[in-house]
Amino acid sequence: MRTMTSRFAVGVAALAAVALPGGTPAGAATATDEACLMQATTGRVQCYPSADALLEAVTGEPAEGFSTADLAAPATVAAIEAGLADSRSEGLRAPGAPLAAAVVTAIFYDGTYATGAALVMEAPAGCDDDPGVEWAWPTLTPEWRNRIRSGVGYARCDFKVWNHAWYAGAAYGFVSSAGYLGALDRAASSVRMR
Repeated sequence: MRTMTSRFAVGVAALAAVALPGGTPAGAATATDEACLMQATTGRVQCYPSADALLEAVTGEPAEGFSTADLAAPATVAAIEAGLADSRSEGLRAPGAPLAAAVVTAIFYDGTYATGAALVMEAPAGCDDDPGVEWAWPTLTPEWRNRIRSGVGYARCDFKVWNHAWYAGAAYGFVSSAGYLGALDRAASSVRMR
């Protein structure tokens, strides 16, 4: 059973209504359950042993029974964004001032069709309708270079991956989601989002 307390109870109820195939049974954390968060503005990557651990770190609320596939559910994305916005704003804003923005722009997986370990890409804003690039990672971290096999864009972001750093070589995209990256399967070294 998936559980998160207090303010995320409604989100969990919505998540429970979403059937996500291939989920990991509760309490069965494996190496493929690793969940990482990458910040667009700093390039910093923080990895956690499971989706539960990432959710607990970001939201400050206990989480149990979430798999990395569950991270893609709208209620879970909303909980991540709310937790990131809260953590950015603690002690930095005047009473009544709006929270700092935090948006999930994509989630990449090291398995096909949103399975395996997850890399959650976070930025201060999503994407817009113009063809210009909003967010770019010219070189993925060593932990995620040549590892991505599938991905899902969020916040109106489409993504494109290249097999070399600095957007060189073969490419796949721009797409809003891909269950399999074809020739770029386990070959992505750089990413752009628009």
